[in-house]
Formats: sequence, C-alpha cells, structure tokens
Amino acid sequence: MVSVVTGMNRKLIPIVFVVAAVGLVWAVIAGLETRPAARNEATAVILRAPDGFDVDDLGEVGLAFAASELALRKGTHPGVEFVDGGDRIILVADRELDLLTELRASATGTIVERTWPGSVDERLAWASANGSLEAPGLAPATGKNLYH
Repeated sequence: MVSVVTGMNRKLIPIVFVVAAVGLVWAVIAGLETRPAARNEATAVILRAPDGFDVDDLGEVGLAFAASELALRKGTHPGVEFVDGGDRIILVADRELDLLTELRASATGTIVERTWPGSVDERLAWASANGSLEAPGLAPATGKNLYH
C-alpha cells in the first residue's frame, strides 16, 4: 500500500507545480491590471520668477553685474534672470517685504531657493562691488531645495 501512495505522489508533483505556476502568473497579471496608470506628463520643478515680479533677462553675466542691474531697477518687485557659470539664476527684490530671493538651477537640475531678509539695497550694493550676496553685518540667507 505504501508503494501505491508514493507512486501517486510522484504523479501529483508535476500537477502541483503546474497549478502553482498558473496561480503565480494569474496573480502577477491581476496585480498589473489593478495598478494605477502611469502619468504621461513630465513631473519636475520649473524655474520661474514668483508671480508679480517684473523680471528682465540679462543673458550670460556675473552676479556682480546682475546685482548692479537689479539695484538700478525701481519699483516694488523688480527682478533679473541670468546665467552664471552654467547656473540659471533668477534674482528678485521684494522691496515691500525687504527681501531678496535667489532661485538657482544648477546644470544638474537641482533648484535651490535662498532668501536674505532686510537691507535689500545695501546688499545689492555690496554684491555689485564684491560678487557675493553674503554681505558682512547683514542677516544670512535661509535656503531650501525645491522639489516636485
């Protein structure tokens, strides 16, 4: 009797494998059908000036030149856009809130926003002469990476 059961087990092994394989294939296909469809549109952060700012494109120039051009622009929300060292930069001055904001997109695609509070015109004068927005005696910037 033992040999008959063992013989039946040997015949069932291939059937069990076939049933398991069919079940696995069915589970994979059913899982694919229930997944949400992929989005066709690109997802990314787009570098653009904040709403309400009047931004002029300066082309490829250095920070000192861009800061001097921004300092010359009157109004409460002027800005300049330029390319410096391969980075695309938008620099905007909010004279109502006394804030200077830099949006910088590096060649690798990382976009960083830095904001300096207070003394916008004094900081722009320093940057025009020294090529840096980090002016001694003025508040440092706060910064963050922008993500989609």
